[in-house]
Amino acid sequence: MTTVSVLGSGIMATALSFPLADNGHEVRLVGTHLDRDIIDSIKKTGVHPGLGRKVPETVRAYQLEEAREAFEGAEVALSGVNSFGVHWAGEQLASLLKPGMMVLSIAKGMEAAENGDLHILPEVLARGVPQDLRKQVSWSAIGGPSIAGEVAARRHDTCVVFAGRDADVLKKLATLFRTDYYHVWTSTDFIGVEGCAALKNCYALGVGFAEGILEREGESGSKDRNYNYAAALFGQGAV
Repeated sequence: MTTVSVLGSGIMATALSFPLADNGHEVRLVGTHLDRDIIDSIKKTGVHPGLGRKVPETVRAYQLEEAREAFEGAEVALSGVNSFGVHWAGEQLASLLKPGMMVLSIAKGMEAAENGDLHILPEVLARGVPQDLRKQVSWSAIGGPSIAGEVAARRHDTCVVFAGRDADVLKKLATLFRTDYYHVWTSTDFIGVEGCAALKNCYALGVGFAEGILEREGESGSKDRNYNYAAALFGQGAV
């Protein structure tokens, strides 16, 4: 059994506790300062209000002020905040991580520096941790696509990529999470996976625009439905 401490109790962070719990691991779910009602609900009823279902019985909920207790003895830290909270999460992890821990991030996106350079979010997260400790911790991330509600419902089949620079660490993390409904591949192309995870949303918007135009023109249900329009937008975006 491995102990996994999760910083953030949003729907995706909590959904990921399901495959971990199903594999017999201990999950400690720590709410952010914005998650107090969620943690209170889980502590009192076992129900995550956003997911609308009970979390596994082996998942323990902690308020933010209990974070040190929750991270004590943990081998894995899951950064479960979204892109807006990455800087905050890095600051919190600075006092919670221990040498040798494996950090896995769910946030998707990229951050632009003042000079225009783009940085993947795991790098932004890591910069919040003192350099000496940062070098003694492994940093990885999850590339989707996956919908939290479907993961929590154990719906087949969610397929994701765990990306990082250490292949051995990625193999260990994949083993912790992998189930018959949550399928994990690994990649050491850290920047490539993170870049694709961010850009896919831009492509998806383009395809959505095409669908909206077809609905406006009354063609979405036509037997000669124009799929080529969306395909062209996606293709040009990929180029």
